[in-house]
Amino acid sequence: MQSMTTISKTELARQTRKVVARARRGHALIVESYGEEQVAVVDAVDYRILRAIAAYQGRQPKSFPTPGDKVASQPQGLSEADIEQAVAQSGGEAQARWNLVVATYLDGHISLGRAATLLGLSRFELAERFNRLDVPIHIGPASVEEARLEAETLRAWLPSKEMATA
Repeated sequence: MQSMTTISKTELARQTRKVVARARRGHALIVESYGEEQVAVVDAVDYRILRAIAAYQGRQPKSFPTPGDKVASQPQGLSEADIEQAVAQSGGEAQARWNLVVATYLDGHISLGRAATLLGLSRFELAERFNRLDVPIHIGPASVEEARLEAETLRAWLPSKEMATA
C-alpha cells in the first residue's frame, strides 16, 4: 500500500475539495490534530475493498491464497442471483455485495474480470486498486494441472459444435 500523507484538521477544513480529490485518486490521508491521528480519508471503493478483505480474513483460518495454491475444487462462479440473495440476507447492506464478490475472487471461483463486472468496475480499474491495496491478483493458471482444469470446465460449457471449430 502507498505511504499515507498526514494533514491537519485545519488543512482539511481549508482544502476539503483538494483532499477529497486526492483520496479519489488513490492517496490515503491521515487527519491529525495536535499530533494525534484522528481519522483516515480514503476513496469509497478502496474502503469497500478493504472492508471486504477484512471480512474475508476474519472468516478464513489462513491468509490470502497465493497463485501457487491449488484450488480445492472446480471454480464455482458467482451469479447476480447469488449476490442478490446475500444482500437480502444482510438486510440490504451494500457491503454484502463487495464481501461476497471479493471473497469469491480470493477463493479462486471467479476471475478478476468477472469480479470487476459484478462490482461495476473495469477489469483494469479493479486490478489497479488491488495492486495499490496489496491484494493478490490471479492471472491465468498457476500450473499445468490448473490449465487442464480450466480447459475441462470450458469444454463442459461449450456446445460440441463450437468445440469442433475451436
